[in-house]
Amino acid sequence: MSELPEVNFSDLLQRPNETVEKLKSSRSHALRVHRRGVEDDLVLTTVDRATEEAELADVTVRVLRAVMASPVLRSHYLLDVLPQIFPWVKFLPPDGRIEFAQELVDTMDASAALGIPGPVLMLIAQWRNTAGIYADPELLAILRSPRGGDFGPVPRPTVE
Repeated sequence: MSELPEVNFSDLLQRPNETVEKLKSSRSHALRVHRRGVEDDLVLTTVDRATEEAELADVTVRVLRAVMASPVLRSHYLLDVLPQIFPWVKFLPPDGRIEFAQELVDTMDASAALGIPGPVLMLIAQWRNTAGIYADPELLAILRSPRGGDFGPVPRPTVE
């Protein structure tokens, strides 16, 4: 998230009108609300701004879905720009790039329906890790080599 103007939580409570004016005058129409002694800060925005952002995400998913539905558009546009967005995608095989793009659009669509971004971020991390395997010939050879038999008991995980 880009740098947002900050206010303390106490400012929001003690000077709500000033805080709202700061919110309205901010370029992003959002404020980072810092809470002392708490790990996670909050983001304060207006309902209109949150609605606009949700609509924009929905439009983005619909555009990507339309591009993915057309093999010509997919190959000429989306697959050409993917390396600009995700440079590591160059290490994926061509079929993997198509599969990543399709899973990305599908997951974005499903995540938007639920209102949670976590699955999209997890999918991107998983595919980035997959690209890392393809980028490392030694690791790729190990994972592609035939494995047989029982490798014995797996030790119980320990909490550190």
